[in-house]
Amino acid sequence: MSARSSMTRRTFLARGATLGACALTAGVCPALLRSAPAQEADIFSGGAPKGRTWDLWRKRGWAREAAHYVRRDGAAECLLCPNHCILEPGDRGRCRNRVNIGGTLYTLAYANPCALHVDPVEKKPLFHFLPGTRTYSLATAGCVLRCLNCQNWEISQRSPEETKDAAGEELRLTPERPGPRSLDEARRATLMPEDLAAIAAALRCPSVSYTYSEPVAFYEYALDSSRAVRARGLRNILVTSAYIREAPLRELARWTDAAHVDLKGFDEAVYLKLNGGALRPVLDALLTLRRAGVWVEIVNLVVPTYTDRMDAIGRMCDWIAEALGPDVPLHFSRCHPAHKLRLAPTPADTLEAARARAREAGLRYVYIGNVPGLKDAATTFCPRCAKAVVVRDVYSLAAIHLEGSACRFCGATIPGVWRS
Repeated sequence: MSARSSMTRRTFLARGATLGACALTAGVCPALLRSAPAQEADIFSGGAPKGRTWDLWRKRGWAREAAHYVRRDGAAECLLCPNHCILEPGDRGRCRNRVNIGGTLYTLAYANPCALHVDPVEKKPLFHFLPGTRTYSLATAGCVLRCLNCQNWEISQRSPEETKDAAGEELRLTPERPGPRSLDEARRATLMPEDLAAIAAALRCPSVSYTYSEPVAFYEYALDSSRAVRARGLRNILVTSAYIREAPLRELARWTDAAHVDLKGFDEAVYLKLNGGALRPVLDALLTLRRAGVWVEIVNLVVPTYTDRMDAIGRMCDWIAEALGPDVPLHFSRCHPAHKLRLAPTPADTLEAARARAREAGLRYVYIGNVPGLKDAATTFCPRCAKAVVVRDVYSLAAIHLEGSACRFCGATIPGVWRS
């Protein structure tokens, strides 16, 4: 795959569509600032699968027509995320999962997970949602962002064809055959939404998590799976950067019970430099999720020299308290060297200072992650009587002092979803 190096009809279409919607507005169009098209170098020109590979991918059911796009004179304009990719026939989008074949936009990330695991729900991390339970977790390749410090870059910065193989004998996962037994089987395995839900139920997992890479990048698969999971009486969890437009998010939120949202900083310039994206759409997505009634917990990875400035952390905490409310849990997480970013791990003192600033802003449930042995880093305290109501040991529960959702000591309500 090669990146297109010159400005073409694609950029004209992207800018024309946005400017056209703002033609009656004086000055700079805010929508243009929020939804700028993906850079030409982010479009994989001629990168769509061809010939036998494409035929096999469709035969397996791993390629489906994408949701949320429009056709534009042979081009396909993706309306899923703020990257705003305009793909000519034969092109592949920035997420590596969406391709234009003959003027139709397809997703290549359907029913072909590259990672499957049963995790404690605390590992996501979610601390106020079904504590002590297990969640069936899955991912496909691809991502809508380009984080320099990505922990799972081996799958998030890969195309589906690099993690799956449609040429071999098909293996369909079912409750009778719930998992692959080898790497070869994992590369050939198909997991349809109905089978995914049935396996989660058979494994006695009260929830399914779309995680590890980025569920926005496998949107259609996550959406259909969420419907199937809900039909089984189970819950759905999004572990996401929330880099998504409002319409597709509102559709997905109808089937989502909880969301772990990575808020990767609070500065537009840093967001672009570190993650290859913009901050404003993530804040909008957080508001949309809250309005939809989804239980939200926020994770902020504190990256030395990028997102460890206390003034930016303070502005983020103030915004969360004012816009989302003081009961939204906030997890500050230590950064470890990964992918393209080779920095020393975040000092514990920095994380403790961030926690203190968050509490100063009025946030009632603030945690610190990835620092083993740090006292009370993962403990939930009652905001009324200050006693520990949920004590965690890494990813397991050490003690829980709740009666329903009430503090056992004083009766105060502790927000969350405490029972399946």
